[in-house]
Amino acid sequence: MYVDLIEYRNNIQIEEGASAVMFVSNAVLFPGCRIPIRIFESRYRIMLKDVLSGDRTFILSFHPEDPNRRMTASLGLIRSCVDQTDGTSILMIEGLKRVVLDQQISDEPYPTWKYKTLHNTDLYENLDRPLVENLRNKIQELNKQVGSDFELYCSTSSVVEIMSTCDHLIEMTVESIGFKKEFFDCLNTERKIKQTLGVIETLMETSLKHDKRD
Repeated sequence: MYVDLIEYRNNIQIEEGASAVMFVSNAVLFPGCRIPIRIFESRYRIMLKDVLSGDRTFILSFHPEDPNRRMTASLGLIRSCVDQTDGTSILMIEGLKRVVLDQQISDEPYPTWKYKTLHNTDLYENLDRPLVENLRNKIQELNKQVGSDFELYCSTSSVVEIMSTCDHLIEMTVESIGFKKEFFDCLNTERKIKQTLGVIETLMETSLKHDKRD
């Protein structure tokens, strides 16, 4: 059975709340990005049923489950759900915002935690402007060189847009889960820009090498 969920936006302005949590070590969900997730554990299948009957949101964390520590995570919205014949389900989930798991409420029948929204507190006017301009220019160069649509995400007029630009590019171009985890946890804008520029340089060098071979 295929369930196509209608457009829905969770109130992402809520600063804190409580939510079901799924712990998955091999997936990183950036805000504004979408990834597929397979639900197969019995506790998460119960969770899925409850989530689909509610607001279709739950939290995804790549950290090891530990009730005694605070952990970063992403509040996500289920965009679609495809039930499989073996009882599992394939979800397409969209990241809404970064959160921190603040306190475990329950572990039965699935993990439920209190959470708080994570904010970047950097001020746009304090950023290194040449660095921001370099990010914009390099994404435009990458777009021209590889014929991609990366430029669609090249918005750098605010800290929020810069964070989103960097998150999208890393999600689309980097395979390393370890790098994505580190990048997700970083809330320093200039550091994220520098890491993103490093990825862009690697992509452009790789593209040039392929062009020379052809």
